[in-house]
Formats: sequence, C-alpha cells, structure tokens
Amino acid sequence: MELERFQELRDQFRRQRLIVVGDVMLDTYYWGAVSRISPEAPVPVVALEEVDHRPGGAANVAYNLRCLGAEVLLIGLRGDDSTGEQLDATLGSFGIETKLICDPGRPTTEKMRIIAGSQHVVRLDRETTTQLSPELVKEVHEIVSNEYNHSQGLILQDYNKGVLTPELIEMLVSRARDLAIPVFVDPKTNNLTSYRDVSFIKPNIREAEHFARRQLTTDDDVRKAGEKLRETLRTEVVLITRGSSGMDLFDDRGYHRIPTRARQVADVCGAGDTVLSTYTLASVSGAEPKEAAQLANFAAGTVVEEMGIVPVTPEKLEGLLNHHASSH
Repeated sequence: MELERFQELRDQFRRQRLIVVGDVMLDTYYWGAVSRISPEAPVPVVALEEVDHRPGGAANVAYNLRCLGAEVLLIGLRGDDSTGEQLDATLGSFGIETKLICDPGRPTTEKMRIIAGSQHVVRLDRETTTQLSPELVKEVHEIVSNEYNHSQGLILQDYNKGVLTPELIEMLVSRARDLAIPVFVDPKTNNLTSYRDVSFIKPNIREAEHFARRQLTTDDDVRKAGEKLRETLRTEVVLITRGSSGMDLFDDRGYHRIPTRARQVADVCGAGDTVLSTYTLASVSGAEPKEAAQLANFAAGTVVEEMGIVPVTPEKLEGLLNHHASSH
C-alpha cells in the first residue's frame, strides 16, 4: 500500500464507530527472571519483577481499534469477581466504552502468563465455557440492537468461551443485514458454519482445515478450501491467516496471496485480534479488501515482533509502510 493511500484511510479512522461483541478476557503477565532451580522440584524459580494487565480476546480487538483512533463499544460478559473489576479498570484506562454484563455464575476469563526474560514459563487459564442462557442471549441482542444506528460495523470475536452461541450469532447477523451494517468475524471451529451471510470472516489455517476435514499442506489446498468456505458461508470476503506463511484472501475479484511482513517472531499472542481490528477499520474507512488485508498484514507483522499484548497504532503503521517503501 502506498503511504499516500494509507494517510487517506487514516484520516477516516477517527470517524468510525464499531461494535465489538464476543469473549472478553483479562491477560495478566507476570514478568520476572530465573536464576536458580527450585530445591522442591525440577522447576525454575521466577523472581517476580512486574505484573501487567492487558485486554484480551474481544477486549483486545476493542483495544486495537481504540489505539488506531476509532470509537468502539465493547459488549460481552464478565464475572462478579476481582478479575472482572480489574478488566473494567484496564479497559477504562484506555478510554474504551463498555457494556459488560456481569454474570455471577461464571468467572471472568483470565489468562495468566509467567514470563522469565523473553521465555514463557507457564500459562494458567481461569474460565468457564458454558454457553449463554436464553435470557442472556436476549439481553446481549437487545444491547447490540440499540447501537446499530450509531455504528459503521459489527465485529464478532469468538474464542469458544460461550458468549457467541449459534442462536445469538443468527440474531445479530440477521439484524445487521437488515440494516445494511457490515459484519466482520473471527471464528472458532465450534461455530464456524454458523457465520453465514457476513461481510468478512477470518479463520486461521487450523480452522480452515477443520472446515475442509483434512490437512491443507499446499497453497492449492488452501485456495480450494478458501473458495469452498466462501461459497458455503455466502461470505463476501474470506481471509485465511497462516502464521509465518502469510495470508490468503478470497473476494469478488478472486484469490490473492499475501506473504508475511514479520521480520522476526517473539510472541504470536493477539496477532489474530490485530488482523481483525485493522482489516475492519480499514474496510469501513473505504479500503478495498486487498488493501485492508495488506494493511492488516503489516499490523500483524509488527505485533508478533514484541512480547505480550502490543497494540498497533497509526504511527507504527506509517513507519512500517515508510520502511517497506524505502527498502524497495
């Protein structure tokens, strides 16, 4: 993408308001150093130096959108616990508007990572994946329905934690379609085929393989699976992310291979959230699918180069585009 074109899109970023619905999480990082092995068991002893709280899951999508300059409303579930309070405080510190339903019957999803130096030592997850009750499905749908008229798009971020049930997905997509609101989806395998008639869907390679019911070992395998997925779901755009192998885009103009932009990989955590948020914001700001995918590719390439949840910013994207232009 040319720098001038990016600047045109960037000027539109702050004019967009997006709704994000999905599985919100708190990502907690325990940073420390290892200098010895425990005498109690053959495990490292981490001397804790810092604790860092970051938005995770659908909350990270909202965080990225906010850092890119958009207005955003985040809708999801949290528990009646201290983790939920910390998540609220973290989101509030970044200026993210939220309507999180408090469900006393489940804990707030939290992923706790212990990192020594630049190495993950262990990850602890606290979560419940029970699907929403019919009452909560109705409540979420009503909250979203009241926001459509003030928004340029709807994002569904699915982490299989129970918020996006097939019933809720159908209700949200149907209502958005009636109002001509584009819907952008990051699916998980459990609900993949529930996301029909959306504007954009971003499965990763494992989810594409689940759909195809076989391993996708060649570019041609991926191409056939992507075309079939787009046809089956009646989706305008499919973007299959393939980690170090880049991305494959399928739209009305055909098939586009997009190589990775990452120079080195330190941590892939949150990369999918970054792709979804960057693509969506570029798209509602006027970018063509290939332009939006290329920009999302640059964004993902930069966040995987740093440890932890790292947001992408317009300044960082502009720097990457400048670097790319000067090296060609």
